[in-house]
Amino acid sequence: MFELKNKIALITGSQQGIGREIALVLARAGARVVVTDIDKGECEKVAAEIKKAKGKANAKKLDVTNYQEFEKRVQETIKEQGRLDILVNNAGIYIQKDLTKMTLEEIDKIIKVNFYGAVYGCRAILPHLKKRKQGRIINIASTAGFASESPLSAVYSATKGALIDFTRQMALDLAPYRINVNAIAPGKTETKMLESRLEANKGKKQKMLAEIPLAKFGLPKDTAFACLYLVSDEANHITGHTLVVDGGWLIKYFL
Repeated sequence: MFELKNKIALITGSQQGIGREIALVLARAGARVVVTDIDKGECEKVAAEIKKAKGKANAKKLDVTNYQEFEKRVQETIKEQGRLDILVNNAGIYIQKDLTKMTLEEIDKIIKVNFYGAVYGCRAILPHLKKRKQGRIINIASTAGFASESPLSAVYSATKGALIDFTRQMALDLAPYRINVNAIAPGKTETKMLESRLEANKGKKQKMLAEIPLAKFGLPKDTAFACLYLVSDEANHITGHTLVVDGGWLIKYFL
């Protein structure tokens, strides 16, 4: 089960955190993984880790806010590997700040990385997937796209909500081509992003944990295994869905 042998997967924002773990998990399942991020050197470290474990990977520099660069990376991969089966739009940033104190550059950056990055990725890969009439696209959203998660994060939350809606509509549009489009919404997960938030507020950790029914933060591998399922043949009949991986945090909003 969950066999990805001979599949080719491109993962954005995969030099660290959730993206890195997705790269490792998909590679262990047999996929050749294209590790991409803004820093190629860090991507090469992840690719080397995969190869050391007898997996297949290569690294490419990718700024997801640059459509021409995204399209180039997709075409390079197709030329080098013969095809591209899976796209995981994972790249994302978080800026927690009062809207009136955010610079316009910060606002633009959040929207471009978190939302445009996924739109650009889909636009770049879709001609190839449509021609083959198969493929998997996964968008990494957030529980913040469903409910107010943290104060001073309106723009971030808006991008994640947009990503969830984008996923649903793309799934509908691409169903005739047998292309499955799904999203994953992690809750609070042990990454550098969460660490920086906790550093800024020393007493916040226990409050956060108290709001999670399972009383623990998620791990990057929790999201990675959810991704593995959704890109596998075992999830052939699932599309347009957002799989929440949050330890039960969202339950209180649906009681």
